[in-house]
Amino acid sequence: MRVNLRRACRERGDDGFTLIELVISVALLGIVSAALFGIVLQYAKTTRDTGARLTESTDQQFISTYWQDDVSSLGRRTFTPATGTFSTDQSVFVGSAGPGGCGSSVGSVAVALAWNEFAVGVAPAADPWVSTPHQVAYVTVPNGSRFLLRRVRCKGGVAVGLPLTVAHNLTGTPTIGCDTTCGAATPPNRVSMTFTVKDKAHLASQGYTTTVSADRRQQ
Repeated sequence: MRVNLRRACRERGDDGFTLIELVISVALLGIVSAALFGIVLQYAKTTRDTGARLTESTDQQFISTYWQDDVSSLGRRTFTPATGTFSTDQSVFVGSAGPGGCGSSVGSVAVALAWNEFAVGVAPAADPWVSTPHQVAYVTVPNGSRFLLRRVRCKGGVAVGLPLTVAHNLTGTPTIGCDTTCGAATPPNRVSMTFTVKDKAHLASQGYTTTVSADRRQQ
């Protein structure tokens, strides 16, 4: 009789899980799986959002770097030998290429900034006040559902090098603002560009609008 009881116990022990144990195991597995799935989804969303923001902020930083240098240089001047004086000319052209048409062949000019440079460190010329006109144009070019922003530099009315793409994810044409009238003969002291960037590779990205400003160095 004792032998039979031991055999019966061994046989019941070899049967595996009971139905109740199996139900509890499946329930626990579902709870753990749901929690892990939520963590994975949140991680994927965070990674995607971070990637989109990095892409968008790169555009902003790249534009800001060139904008500072270009605005600080602007200021066209004309020398009048009879009076020995300089007069200022329009140096900011919003929505147009300005003198020489810099950038107009590349796309739609959002703004052109102009200045002139006098020869320095060279033999005296017949007219030492002859200067070379310089311009930089920021041009928008359609790129699918977004716009590229390209920087075109011209010297003496001729483009220098190839257009440089400074942004890839603009949602529209930038807005230009000045502390005084942008198109006045007296150049403004501060010029700003406001634009919205949104990574087209991440449809869920909210994008963001930012403004870069710079001050004119010439007075």
